[in-house]
Amino acid sequence: MSEERSNGMKSMMNWIDALNMFEAKKEPYAIATVVKAESPSSGKPGDKAVISVDGEIFGWIGGGCAQPVITKAVTDALIDGKPLIVRISPSTGETVTENGVRDVHMACHSGGSLELLVEPRLHNESILVIGSTPVAEKLEFIGPLVSIPTTRYEPGTDVDGSYRTSVVATQGKQDKDSLKRALQHTHGIVFFVASEKKALKLKEQLLTDGIGESDINRIVSPAGLEISAETTDEIVVSILAGLVKERRKPQLVIADMTEQVA
Repeated sequence: MSEERSNGMKSMMNWIDALNMFEAKKEPYAIATVVKAESPSSGKPGDKAVISVDGEIFGWIGGGCAQPVITKAVTDALIDGKPLIVRISPSTGETVTENGVRDVHMACHSGGSLELLVEPRLHNESILVIGSTPVAEKLEFIGPLVSIPTTRYEPGTDVDGSYRTSVVATQGKQDKDSLKRALQHTHGIVFFVASEKKALKLKEQLLTDGIGESDINRIVSPAGLEISAETTDEIVVSILAGLVKERRKPQLVIADMTEQVA
């Protein structure tokens, strides 16, 4: 048995633990399963791995050639939210993706071919809410009533977990610090309850503090859909509508993974 395969089997024992970990944290991930293999491929039918959004592989799906192909497929599957069949063959040609099947032609030293099923696992994630304002408190109460679970934190407190979307409704109390926490724990957009002018000023401060432009661009303010909201109730309605709209979009993943496998 090769050293590469032996190391893979050691890692393979961890894929169930990894799956349980991601499920407990309600973080997105994908399951990759080898469904067909032709020698001398090191991956065998039934080999399986759990792959995180940043490309970390827990398990075994084959050697060095297969892994970057599959991590790229995981990125795309998590964005699209649909399973993807990936066929890797030792030939020349362009990569083509049609009807949920991706044919990848590449020359590996080992030769052989693999066919894998990539299954994205997304969650109806809780919305992160930061704030002790009437808007934040009403979102925490009303959200679950319309199937939008929320997890609310007071400004300045530590935030746990990873969220697809967040709402910062601090209205003057530790705004910048709360935006930083929201960006750190959110892999999608951050609704900021503030005027466009105030949001622009805070974005400039965040940029000065070293926050990346791609992260700053995830901040959306005014928050929610434009319905000319003025009262607290109307603002909450507009935010809930915006959250529903975001939920219908493909799942976003951490930008680092896209850069890693591009």
